[in-house]
Amino acid sequence: MVWVESIANPLMVVADVPAIAAGARARGAITVVDATFATPLRQRPLDLGADIVLHSATKLIGGHSDLLMGAVVCRDEAQANSLVAYRRDHGAIPGGLEAFLALRGLRTLAVRLDRAEASAGELARRLAAHRHVARVNYPGLPGDPQHERAARVLTGGAGSMLSFEVAGTPEQTEAFLSRLRLVTHATSLGGVESLIERRARYAGDATLVGPTLCRLSVGIENVEDLWADLDRALRAVLG
Repeated sequence: MVWVESIANPLMVVADVPAIAAGARARGAITVVDATFATPLRQRPLDLGADIVLHSATKLIGGHSDLLMGAVVCRDEAQANSLVAYRRDHGAIPGGLEAFLALRGLRTLAVRLDRAEASAGELARRLAAHRHVARVNYPGLPGDPQHERAARVLTGGAGSMLSFEVAGTPEQTEAFLSRLRLVTHATSLGGVESLIERRARYAGDATLVGPTLCRLSVGIENVEDLWADLDRALRAVLG
């Protein structure tokens, strides 16, 4: 079994799902794609050769930071039946409220994603030109190393997630985060509110990312308000 994220957290590396799925199939393995960042509106991995697709409906599908739910989509009916039987026997069945919240989120997903994605692209462009930012990771930027692959395997856009490295120390980065007023310094992603965190604070990411890398989940606030908050906090700490 090969597990892959369509857009990897937190460096926004885009997986070449068709190539990975073909290689796995040739070796008798199945491909499972976590498409949470892409959502079904930006990628349908089954159409690209994947066997199973996962979504954390807690994130963009729910969209309001008040839902705990996941979704699994299978190409093969036998695999789907096996998972249904396991869920029936072991629990993890969504309640009525969770189902309602997921349906509510689905009804506005396209509108929310379009707005957040447009803002993410604009913020990525401005951050890339900011003198206090060392690097930006966003596949929607033409100069990003992932841009060409994103154009092939993502439909219509690169999503609402980006990350960037502050051109300073970890302490200055924490000070920058503490000065934000509109963007919330917190974990999670995919809600209507923008959230940011320094990923090297977590042991699992500390060996994979730079000490000042910040992951930003862009919400649906006014993009100029978001930019004013980010720019003001960076300048306040780094001059």
